Amino acid sequence: MRLKSFALLFLILVSMPIVPAKADLLITPTRVFFGERDRFAEVTLVNTGDEPKSYEMSWRFFRMKETGPAYTSVPEAITEFDLSKHIIFTPRRVTLKPNAKQKIKLALRRPEVIPPGDYHVHLGFASLPDPVEAEGDQTGRPRAMVTINVGYTIPVILRSGQEDVTAKIGRIDIQRNPANGRLKVMTPVYREGGPYSVLGHLFAYHVKDGKEEIIGEVSNAHIFPEVNKRVFEIALRKEIQGGAIKIVMMHYDLENQRIYAEETFPLN
Repeated sequence: MRLKSFALLFLILVSMPIVPAKADLLITPTRVFFGERDRFAEVTLVNTGDEPKSYEMSWRFFRMKETGPAYTSVPEAITEFDLSKHIIFTPRRVTLKPNAKQKIKLALRRPEVIPPGDYHVHLGFASLPDPVEAEGDQTGRPRAMVTINVGYTIPVILRSGQEDVTAKIGRIDIQRNPANGRLKVMTPVYREGGPYSVLGHLFAYHVKDGKEEIIGEVSNAHIFPEVNKRVFEIALRKEIQGGAIKIVMMHYDLENQRIYAEETFPLN
């Protein structure tokens, strides 16, 4: 009877929805880019939580998608040139006290020949669970415990050759988010050119009475070579009426001031 009760309790627990844990790791930058002359890079981790946390780093592989979540996980590199085999990073495991920082150093071992194009792999940061000992309740029966392992990833990109890529913004669709009632702008952006990425920061402006106001943005608006289009969801910060919406796709490094594409759409 005791065994059946525990089995039933276990089934109830594992059937419950998992609530996402509060993010307690700050990662900067949110992407790493190796150009033709780059050999080294750094990523800084900061524990923003109230307790010590341990993280383990490893390579993760993803294929970009045109719509929905940005990526789908795959077991290995999607190109013949596997970037993960040419970058070493250290350390591979860290323990951070609250507010503590740690730099992860990356070194690129560039081979003599790399086919032209952009290549990417993701650096994953997995939260290591605290050791949990099996305990029993007052009746001596074991208690079921669930540990949530929180993970984060950032793209690491290598560019070989001279970039040849442009972008075009398609017709937008303004919708209302059913979850919170706020406006959102579904924005298709097309990548045009060779096997290179559009590495962008997408802005939405409300244009009215000769003035422009930023009303939404997507900071990691990238389009990798395996897709020719992505549909970005720009959540708007406020209600808007009249005038127009201007969409601007800029280079992710805003100091570069490069504009991939921009389009203005009148509002009825």
